[in-house]
Amino acid sequence: METLLAGRAGFDMLGSQYPAAGNVQFETTSIAGVACTWVRPAGTLAGEVAVFIHGGAFIYGSLRSHAPMVSHIASALKRNVLMIDYRLAPENPFPAGLNDCVAAITGLLTEHPDLIFGIIGDSAGGNLAVAAQLGLKAAGRPMPRYSMVISPWTDLECNNDSYTRNQLADTVLTREYLQWAAGLYAGNRGRADGLVSPVNADLSGLPPALILCGTAEILEDDSIQLHRNFLAAGVEAELITFEGEQHVWPFMDIDTGASQKVLADFAIFAAKHSTSR
Repeated sequence: METLLAGRAGFDMLGSQYPAAGNVQFETTSIAGVACTWVRPAGTLAGEVAVFIHGGAFIYGSLRSHAPMVSHIASALKRNVLMIDYRLAPENPFPAGLNDCVAAITGLLTEHPDLIFGIIGDSAGGNLAVAAQLGLKAAGRPMPRYSMVISPWTDLECNNDSYTRNQLADTVLTREYLQWAAGLYAGNRGRADGLVSPVNADLSGLPPALILCGTAEILEDDSIQLHRNFLAAGVEAELITFEGEQHVWPFMDIDTGASQKVLADFAIFAAKHSTSR
Protein backbone atom coordinates (compact mmCIF):
# COMPACT_ATOMS: atom_id res chain seq x y z
CA MET A 1 0.00 0.00 0.00
CA GLU A 2 2.91 2.34 0.67
CA THR A 3 4.05 1.95 -2.94
CA LEU A 4 0.52 2.66 -4.17
CA LEU A 5 0.25 5.79 -2.04
CA ALA A 6 3.63 6.99 -3.29
CA GLY A 7 2.48 6.37 -6.85
CA ARG A 8 -0.64 8.44 -6.26
CA ALA A 9 1.39 11.32 -4.86
CA GLY A 10 3.70 11.17 -7.86
CA PHE A 11 0.77 11.10 -10.27
CA ASP A 12 -0.73 14.16 -8.60
CA MET A 13 2.55 16.01 -9.06
CA LEU A 14 2.81 14.83 -12.68
CA GLY A 15 -0.48 16.52 -13.46
CA SER A 16 0.66 19.80 -11.96
CA GLN A 17 3.53 20.56 -14.32
CA TYR A 18 1.83 23.66 -15.66
CA PRO A 19 -0.38 26.27 -13.99
CA ALA A 20 -4.14 26.41 -14.09
CA ALA A 21 -5.81 28.76 -16.52
CA GLY A 22 -5.73 32.29 -15.20
CA ASN A 23 -9.45 33.01 -15.44
CA VAL A 24 -10.80 30.12 -13.36
CA GLN A 25 -11.81 29.62 -9.76
CA PHE A 26 -12.07 26.34 -7.86
CA GLU A 27 -14.81 25.51 -5.37
CA THR A 28 -14.90 22.25 -3.42
CA THR A 29 -18.26 20.68 -2.74
CA SER A 30 -19.99 17.37 -2.03
CA ILE A 31 -22.84 15.98 -4.11
CA ALA A 32 -24.67 12.85 -2.97
CA GLY A 33 -21.81 12.24 -0.55
CA VAL A 34 -19.18 12.31 -3.31
CA ALA A 35 -16.35 14.85 -3.12
CA CYS A 36 -16.32 17.14 -6.14
CA THR A 37 -14.78 20.39 -7.29
CA TRP A 38 -16.37 23.07 -9.41
CA VAL A 39 -14.05 24.63 -11.96
CA ARG A 40 -15.54 28.01 -12.82
CA PRO A 41 -14.10 30.13 -15.63
CA ALA A 42 -15.14 33.72 -16.16
CA GLY A 43 -17.97 34.40 -18.59
CA THR A 44 -19.64 30.99 -18.50
CA LEU A 45 -22.82 30.03 -20.31
CA ALA A 46 -25.81 29.99 -17.97
CA GLY A 47 -27.58 26.66 -17.49
CA GLU A 48 -24.85 24.53 -19.07
CA VAL A 49 -22.10 22.51 -17.41
CA ALA A 50 -19.73 19.69 -18.18
CA VAL A 51 -18.91 16.81 -15.85
CA PHE A 52 -15.27 15.68 -15.88
CA ILE A 53 -14.15 12.20 -14.80
CA HIS A 54 -10.39 11.88 -14.37
CA GLY A 55 -8.07 9.13 -15.49
CA GLY A 56 -5.30 7.30 -13.64
CA ALA A 57 -5.92 3.61 -14.44
CA PHE A 58 -8.67 3.53 -11.75
CA ILE A 59 -5.96 3.46 -9.06
CA TYR A 60 -4.40 6.93 -9.40
CA GLY A 61 -5.73 10.40 -10.07
CA SER A 62 -7.58 13.01 -8.08
CA LEU A 63 -9.00 16.49 -8.22
CA ARG A 64 -5.45 17.72 -7.64
CA SER A 65 -3.84 15.80 -10.49
CA HIS A 66 -6.32 16.96 -13.12
CA ALA A 67 -7.20 20.46 -11.93
CA PRO A 68 -4.72 22.26 -14.23
CA MET A 69 -5.81 20.42 -17.40
CA VAL A 70 -9.49 20.70 -16.55
CA SER A 71 -9.16 24.42 -15.88
CA HIS A 72 -7.98 24.92 -19.46
CA ILE A 73 -10.79 22.71 -20.76
CA ALA A 74 -13.35 24.73 -18.78
CA SER A 75 -11.89 27.97 -20.09
CA ALA A 76 -12.07 26.70 -23.68
CA LEU A 77 -15.65 25.45 -23.23
CA LYS A 78 -16.76 28.59 -21.40
CA ARG A 79 -18.68 26.30 -19.09
CA ASN A 80 -18.49 25.43 -15.43
CA VAL A 81 -17.01 21.96 -15.05
CA LEU A 82 -17.76 19.59 -12.19
CA MET A 83 -14.84 17.28 -11.39
CA ILE A 84 -15.79 14.07 -9.57
CA ASP A 85 -13.37 12.61 -7.01
CA TYR A 86 -14.58 9.01 -7.23
CA ARG A 87 -13.24 6.24 -5.02
CA LEU A 88 -10.16 4.41 -6.30
CA ALA A 89 -9.19 0.75 -6.51
CA PRO A 90 -7.93 -1.48 -5.05
CA GLU A 91 -9.43 -0.26 -1.77
CA ASN A 92 -12.69 0.33 -3.64
CA PRO A 93 -12.89 -1.94 -6.69
CA PHE A 94 -15.66 -1.99 -9.30
CA PRO A 95 -18.39 -0.77 -9.05
CA ALA A 96 -17.50 1.78 -6.35
CA GLY A 97 -15.98 4.42 -8.63
CA LEU A 98 -18.71 4.02 -11.22
CA ASN A 99 -21.39 4.26 -8.55
CA ASP A 100 -19.83 7.50 -7.29
CA CYS A 101 -19.93 9.02 -10.76
CA VAL A 102 -23.56 8.05 -11.34
CA ALA A 103 -24.54 9.25 -7.86
CA ALA A 104 -22.83 12.63 -8.29
CA ILE A 105 -24.41 13.20 -11.70
CA THR A 106 -27.82 12.11 -10.45
CA GLY A 107 -27.50 14.37 -7.42
CA LEU A 108 -26.48 17.30 -9.60
CA LEU A 109 -29.54 16.82 -11.81
CA THR A 110 -31.82 16.44 -8.79
CA GLU A 111 -30.66 19.85 -7.60
CA HIS A 112 -30.83 21.36 -11.10
CA PRO A 113 -33.36 19.38 -13.16
CA ASP A 114 -33.21 21.70 -16.18
CA LEU A 115 -29.43 21.64 -16.43
CA ILE A 116 -27.88 21.01 -19.85
CA PHE A 117 -24.75 18.93 -19.40
CA GLY A 118 -22.09 16.88 -21.12
CA ILE A 119 -19.59 14.31 -19.85
CA ILE A 120 -15.83 14.41 -20.44
CA GLY A 121 -13.22 11.86 -19.42
CA ASP A 122 -9.62 10.88 -20.05
CA SER A 123 -8.15 7.37 -20.04
CA ALA A 124 -9.88 5.40 -17.26
CA GLY A 125 -12.12 8.43 -16.87
CA GLY A 126 -13.14 7.92 -20.50
CA ASN A 127 -14.21 4.41 -19.52
CA LEU A 128 -16.23 5.77 -16.61
CA ALA A 129 -17.72 8.51 -18.79
CA VAL A 130 -19.24 5.86 -21.06
CA ALA A 131 -20.16 3.49 -18.22
CA ALA A 132 -21.83 6.30 -16.28
CA GLN A 133 -24.04 7.01 -19.26
CA LEU A 134 -24.99 3.34 -19.36
CA GLY A 135 -25.89 3.58 -15.67
CA LEU A 136 -27.99 6.70 -16.23
CA LYS A 137 -29.75 5.05 -19.18
CA ALA A 138 -30.52 1.90 -17.20
CA ALA A 139 -31.97 3.99 -14.36
CA GLY A 140 -34.09 6.12 -16.69
CA ARG A 141 -32.23 9.27 -15.68
CA PRO A 142 -31.71 12.35 -17.88
CA MET A 143 -28.87 11.86 -20.31
CA PRO A 144 -26.06 14.23 -21.28
CA ARG A 145 -26.20 16.07 -24.57
CA TYR A 146 -22.76 14.74 -25.52
CA SER A 147 -19.67 12.94 -24.33
CA MET A 148 -16.04 13.73 -25.15
CA VAL A 149 -13.24 11.33 -24.26
CA ILE A 150 -9.50 11.48 -24.81
CA SER A 151 -7.42 8.29 -24.94
CA PRO A 152 -10.26 6.24 -23.39
CA TRP A 153 -9.35 2.88 -21.84
CA THR A 154 -12.55 1.00 -22.59
CA ASP A 155 -11.35 -2.60 -23.08
CA LEU A 156 -9.78 -3.96 -19.91
CA GLU A 157 -8.96 -7.33 -21.47
CA CYS A 158 -5.91 -5.56 -22.97
CA ASN A 159 -5.74 -7.65 -26.13
CA ASN A 160 -6.04 -5.07 -28.91
CA ASP A 161 -3.50 -5.07 -31.74
CA SER A 162 -2.22 -1.60 -30.83
CA TYR A 163 -0.63 -3.06 -27.68
CA THR A 164 1.84 -4.73 -30.04
CA ARG A 165 1.79 -2.25 -32.92
CA ASN A 166 2.58 0.77 -30.70
CA GLN A 167 4.61 -1.00 -28.03
CA LEU A 168 7.86 0.75 -28.93
CA ALA A 169 6.28 4.12 -29.69
CA ASP A 170 4.37 4.40 -26.40
CA THR A 171 6.59 5.87 -23.69
CA VAL A 172 3.78 6.20 -21.13
CA LEU A 173 1.97 2.87 -20.80
CA THR A 174 2.74 -0.85 -20.97
CA ARG A 175 0.45 -3.85 -21.31
CA GLU A 176 1.79 -5.29 -18.05
CA TYR A 177 0.94 -2.15 -16.10
CA LEU A 178 -2.56 -1.96 -17.53
CA GLN A 179 -3.23 -5.66 -16.92
CA TRP A 180 -2.20 -5.16 -13.29
CA ALA A 181 -4.41 -2.09 -12.87
CA ALA A 182 -7.32 -3.79 -14.65
CA GLY A 183 -7.20 -6.64 -12.16
CA LEU A 184 -7.21 -4.25 -9.21
CA TYR A 185 -10.21 -2.38 -10.59
CA ALA A 186 -12.32 -5.29 -11.86
CA GLY A 187 -11.97 -7.28 -8.66
CA ASN A 188 -14.36 -10.22 -8.82
CA ARG A 189 -16.11 -8.94 -11.94
CA GLY A 190 -15.01 -10.28 -15.31
CA ARG A 191 -13.00 -7.78 -17.35
CA ALA A 192 -15.22 -8.36 -20.40
CA ASP A 193 -18.32 -7.19 -18.52
CA GLY A 194 -19.98 -4.30 -20.33
CA LEU A 195 -19.69 -1.94 -17.36
CA VAL A 196 -16.04 -2.81 -16.76
CA SER A 197 -15.19 -2.71 -20.47
CA PRO A 198 -17.96 -0.52 -21.89
CA VAL A 199 -16.79 -1.13 -25.43
CA ASN A 200 -18.60 -4.47 -24.99
CA ALA A 201 -21.88 -2.90 -23.81
CA ASP A 202 -25.05 -2.05 -25.68
CA LEU A 203 -24.25 1.54 -26.60
CA SER A 204 -27.54 2.30 -28.29
CA GLY A 205 -29.36 5.38 -27.06
CA LEU A 206 -26.23 7.23 -25.94
CA PRO A 207 -25.70 10.84 -27.05
CA PRO A 208 -23.20 12.04 -29.67
CA ALA A 209 -19.61 11.21 -28.80
CA LEU A 210 -16.23 12.71 -29.65
CA ILE A 211 -13.22 10.41 -29.27
CA LEU A 212 -9.63 11.69 -29.42
CA CYS A 213 -6.49 9.56 -29.31
CA GLY A 214 -2.83 9.57 -30.27
CA THR A 215 -1.35 7.24 -32.85
CA ALA A 216 1.65 6.47 -30.62
CA GLU A 217 -0.30 4.98 -27.70
CA ILE A 218 -0.98 1.33 -27.03
CA LEU A 219 -4.60 2.22 -26.34
CA GLU A 220 -5.15 3.57 -29.86
CA ASP A 221 -7.36 0.62 -30.79
CA ASP A 222 -9.56 1.19 -27.74
CA SER A 223 -10.60 4.47 -29.35
CA ILE A 224 -10.96 2.94 -32.81
CA GLN A 225 -13.05 0.06 -31.46
CA LEU A 226 -15.22 2.36 -29.34
CA HIS A 227 -15.89 4.58 -32.36
CA ARG A 228 -16.78 1.59 -34.50
CA ASN A 229 -19.14 0.19 -31.85
CA PHE A 230 -20.82 3.56 -31.34
CA LEU A 231 -21.57 3.77 -35.05
CA ALA A 232 -22.82 0.18 -35.13
CA ALA A 233 -25.21 1.05 -32.28
CA GLY A 234 -26.59 4.03 -34.19
CA VAL A 235 -24.79 6.63 -32.06
CA GLU A 236 -23.42 9.73 -33.74
CA ALA A 237 -19.68 9.53 -33.10
CA GLU A 238 -16.54 11.24 -34.35
CA LEU A 239 -12.97 9.94 -34.01
CA ILE A 240 -10.00 12.30 -34.35
CA THR A 241 -6.51 10.83 -34.24
CA PHE A 242 -3.40 12.86 -33.47
CA GLU A 243 -0.30 11.72 -35.30
CA GLY A 244 2.57 10.76 -33.02
CA GLU A 245 0.88 11.85 -29.80
CA GLN A 246 1.18 9.91 -26.56
CA HIS A 247 -1.50 8.92 -24.06
CA VAL A 248 -3.57 11.94 -22.87
CA TRP A 249 -0.96 14.37 -24.19
CA PRO A 250 -2.67 17.54 -22.83
CA PHE A 251 -2.15 16.17 -19.31
CA MET A 252 1.60 16.60 -19.77
CA ASP A 253 1.74 19.85 -21.73
CA ILE A 254 -1.27 22.03 -22.48
CA ASP A 255 0.62 24.51 -24.66
CA THR A 256 1.54 22.29 -27.62
CA GLY A 257 -0.29 22.65 -30.90
CA ALA A 258 -1.86 19.21 -30.47
CA SER A 259 -3.12 20.06 -26.98
CA GLN A 260 -4.53 23.38 -28.11
CA LYS A 261 -6.35 21.56 -30.92
CA VAL A 262 -7.95 19.27 -28.33
CA LEU A 263 -9.31 22.32 -26.52
CA ALA A 264 -10.64 23.73 -29.80
CA ASP A 265 -12.18 20.41 -30.81
CA PHE A 266 -13.87 20.10 -27.42
CA ALA A 267 -15.28 23.61 -27.64
CA ILE A 268 -16.66 23.07 -31.15
CA PHE A 269 -18.26 19.74 -30.29
CA ALA A 270 -19.80 20.95 -27.04
CA ALA A 271 -21.22 24.05 -28.71
CA LYS A 272 -22.67 21.97 -31.54
CA HIS A 273 -24.50 19.57 -29.28
CA SER A 274 -25.47 21.48 -26.15
CA THR A 275 -25.76 25.21 -26.57
CA SER A 276 -29.14 26.37 -25.31
CA ARG A 277 -29.00 29.70 -27.08
